[in-house]
Amino acid sequence: ATTPVFLGPPVAAPNTPPPGASLSRAFASGFLDAPSTGVGAGIGTAFREWVTPLNQQWNLNIQRAVKPTLLVEAAYVGNRGQRIWINRSRSAVSTQFLTLGPGLDELVANPYFGVITTGALSTAQVRRSALLQPFNHYTGVSRFRDAVGDSVYHGVTLRVDKQFSKGLMFQAAYTASKSIDNVPERFGGRSSFLDPNNLRLSRSTSEEDRPHHFIANYIYDLPFGPGRSWLKQGVFSHILGRWQFSGITTLSRGLPMVITGPNNTRLPGVSAAAVRLKDPVLPEGQRTLDRWFETTAFGPAPTYSIGNDSRTQPVLRIPGLKTFDLNISRSQPIKERVNLQFRAEFFNAFNTPQFGAPNGSVTATNFGQITSAGGTRTIQLGLRLSF
Repeated sequence: ATTPVFLGPPVAAPNTPPPGASLSRAFASGFLDAPSTGVGAGIGTAFREWVTPLNQQWNLNIQRAVKPTLLVEAAYVGNRGQRIWINRSRSAVSTQFLTLGPGLDELVANPYFGVITTGALSTAQVRRSALLQPFNHYTGVSRFRDAVGDSVYHGVTLRVDKQFSKGLMFQAAYTASKSIDNVPERFGGRSSFLDPNNLRLSRSTSEEDRPHHFIANYIYDLPFGPGRSWLKQGVFSHILGRWQFSGITTLSRGLPMVITGPNNTRLPGVSAAAVRLKDPVLPEGQRTLDRWFETTAFGPAPTYSIGNDSRTQPVLRIPGLKTFDLNISRSQPIKERVNLQFRAEFFNAFNTPQFGAPNGSVTATNFGQITSAGGTRTIQLGLRLSF
C-alpha cells in the first residue's frame, strides 16, 4: 500500500516546488499525510458490480494421412475475448476539455476548502483540471479489474507430423496470425491505454502479436551400426553406430514496438501518445542496431494534446526469434540390463544473437537504438547410466 504525500498549496506554474521548497529540497516546507478516509486523496476499489470475462473460441481443422506414418493438417483458429479485466481510472477528465489549453492549469476557487482539511483538495485554490474530474472530491478514482477490454485473434496453421519410422520422427508447424485488442497485457504489459473513457483510441495490434511463427522438433537415428542400413559390422560399426541426432528449431517474427512520449495533456487520468510524422520503417539495408527505425518519424505530443500515434506499432517490430537447439547422443549397452548414454546438448547451437527491443522513448538519447542482447550458446555434456 502507498500513502500519498501532500506538499502544500499549488503554485501558478505547474510542475514546480511549493513555496519555500526547491527541486533539490522538495520537503523543506513540510508535508501532510492524506486523510485516512480517502476523501481528498486518490482511491482504488473493485466497485460493487463484478463482471466475469467472456472468451469465445472456434476452429476448423482438415487432416489427411498422406502415408501411414505421415499426417498433414491445415487449421483455422479464432478467438474473441470480451469484458477483459484491466485496472482503469473511473475519474479521468473528458478529452473535450483539451480545448481549454492553458486554462486547465489556472488556479480557481476550491469548493471543498474548509470541508476537506488536509491533502491536495484542502487549499483555497486548486487547478481547474482537478475539478473537471468525476468524483472530484477525490484526486482520482480507479477501478480494480474493470471488465472493459476486448480482443480478437485469427490464425491459420499448417502442420506436418511424422511418426517414428526408418529412424526418423519430426513435427513442424507454421502459423500466420493477427491479434488485436484495446487494453494492454494486465500483468507486465509494455503499453498503456490513452483515454480510459474512450478505449477505441487504444485499439491496436496486441503486444504479444507474432504474425509469423515456425517451430519444428525432430529425432533422427543415424543409419550406421548393427541393425541399421549402413556399416552393420566392423570397427566403424561400433564407432559410428547408435548415434542419435535431435533438435528444436524456432523462427518467429518480432513483437510490435511500443513508442512512448511525455504526457503533457494536463488532464488527470489521461495519457498521451507520441506524434507520428511519417512512415518509421527503414529499408532492410539501412537498418542497424544504432538506428533500427526512422527516429525522425516520431515526436512528443504538444502540451494540452493527446498525440496521434497508436498504442503499439503495427508495422514496426522488434527483432524476431531464431534459435536452433540441438542434441547428439549415443547409447552403449554394457550388459543385458545396463546401458550407458552420452549426451551433448547445444542450446542456441549457432550462437545467433537474440537482440532486445530498441529504446522506444522519443525523449531518450538512445531512441531507436538496440542496446541489449541475449541467447548466448550453452553447451551441456552428460553421462547417464541406467540399470
